[in-house]
Amino acid sequence: MIVDLIHNPASGTFNKLHLDALSRAFQACGAQVRLGRTEINGQFDISPDCDLICVSGGDGSLRLVIGSMVRAEMSRPICIFPAGTVNLVAKELGYSSDPEIFAREIMAGYLAKQTARLKAPLAISDGQPFVACISAGPDGQAVARHSPLLKKRIGGAAYAWSLIRLLGNWPRFGFSLAVESPDGTTEHLDSAALYVIKSHYYAGKWVLAPAAALGSLCFHVILLSRVRRRDFFRFILQIALGHDPAKLDFVQSLPARRLTIKAKDDLSRMAAFQADGDMLTVQPREIRMTDRTITYCLPLPE
Repeated sequence: MIVDLIHNPASGTFNKLHLDALSRAFQACGAQVRLGRTEINGQFDISPDCDLICVSGGDGSLRLVIGSMVRAEMSRPICIFPAGTVNLVAKELGYSSDPEIFAREIMAGYLAKQTARLKAPLAISDGQPFVACISAGPDGQAVARHSPLLKKRIGGAAYAWSLIRLLGNWPRFGFSLAVESPDGTTEHLDSAALYVIKSHYYAGKWVLAPAAALGSLCFHVILLSRVRRRDFFRFILQIALGHDPAKLDFVQSLPARRLTIKAKDDLSRMAAFQADGDMLTVQPREIRMTDRTITYCLPLPE
């Protein structure tokens, strides 16, 4: 069995010792391991004869690998070892952060074939895949302003520090949305902030859309009609307490198969969007589900 083990050396959480431990753990299970790395331009090679692709990194690294698979029209089971700052896909699918346990459970899942597979419908943003979320909210502006050096030193806390600094220059944006629901009807709405949720979790252990799941045929659009400081912190508190944010009077949650986004003014056209924890260089115009699926190899606990 050949495992392509792909890592992101530019990641703020990259640790060669952990990567080597994961490689040895797969080899101890009888696998042949080939190491690969993501490049900043998203171009890298996946062995055409590999049996399983394992990404060591976070959701952003997983997005790059899936994008490469889609371009190459490659279909292989994939899994992700949670080595990123935030690991939403790994959390939802129950992947262990211990290299030896992870390798054993993945090898058991691989041998179990279809009983340990999840076919996740693929979502794309302007033709490029994403795996967990896209957002343009105050937290997304904080991601855009965070220090990569500070992120490397203190991890996800760097985002919290950026959000605190944002309080003095609070963003006020406006977007026009067209949300196409799973039944084909389209609703036209305005929002001051929005979140497109494909995975169950967001920004760690938070849940913005309780019905969201990787295996779902749709994504969920969470939109805030207003986003003053006090509104946003009510939104954050609602989520932190484990409550559905859609119960707030300025929040809507809509299942969708397609979403179009248009900034209302010049300031809004400068708003930062993030996808899977990484900043997008261009604001997305269309987000939609596709007919393609990504096959995740699920862990089988011992």
